[in-house]
Amino acid sequence: MSTLLQQTKSTPEKMNRSKEMKEGFLAAVPLIIGYLPVAFTFGLIAKQSEIDILNTLSFSALVYAGASQFMGLSMYITGVSLVQIYIATLILNFRNFVMSLSFNNQFKNLPFWHKIYLSITLTDENFAVTTLGNKTNSGSQSSIYLITLHTIAYVTWISGTLLGVVFSTLIPKVISESMGISLYAMFIGLLTPAVRTNWRACIIVFVSMLLNFSFSQLLSQGWSLILASVIASLLAIVLMKGEDKK
Repeated sequence: MSTLLQQTKSTPEKMNRSKEMKEGFLAAVPLIIGYLPVAFTFGLIAKQSEIDILNTLSFSALVYAGASQFMGLSMYITGVSLVQIYIATLILNFRNFVMSLSFNNQFKNLPFWHKIYLSITLTDENFAVTTLGNKTNSGSQSSIYLITLHTIAYVTWISGTLLGVVFSTLIPKVISESMGISLYAMFIGLLTPAVRTNWRACIIVFVSMLLNFSFSQLLSQGWSLILASVIASLLAIVLMKGEDKK
């Protein structure tokens, strides 16, 4: 009798777990579509820049940040020092500290080690999907849903990088170099809605471009990018604070 009761209890649990995994997978579909081409491009450019497959895959597995990876790769190819690359990456990814704090506060009831893993694999995209998912998916508060979503996105990014490395010999270098524009296209796509509806965002973008160009005439590419990012970020704090008051 006790065995029968245990089987009866475990069946709904398994069904609920399967449902949460399915919801996590469905939520990850847009990330799969978005991550594959960008990761493919990174793997392609890295391999054709004579970076071996192990370092390329390690780049995606350990850094796991599209903008930082392309920026770091570009700076490395042009001979920028590792210190400058580290500082620029830290500044560019500093928002992840804020996102991780917000995420852990939102899901404070999750097991500690689950939150560690989810924070490490947190990106802008799955953070947005998770925030929206809390309003629509029944299992969006569970560890299974979140771990499924984050893991699929993470594996997709690494797989896309691997595909780029594998097919690098089949695609001419002139084409692969032109594919690097996909990242800039993504940035433009993200910036355009904000710039069109918020004049402060437009000013911040323009000032950061102007600063980077001006500093690049006097400093190396790495330091010009770092200084431009810091000053533009400080300007954003001032301008956006004024917007919040209104």
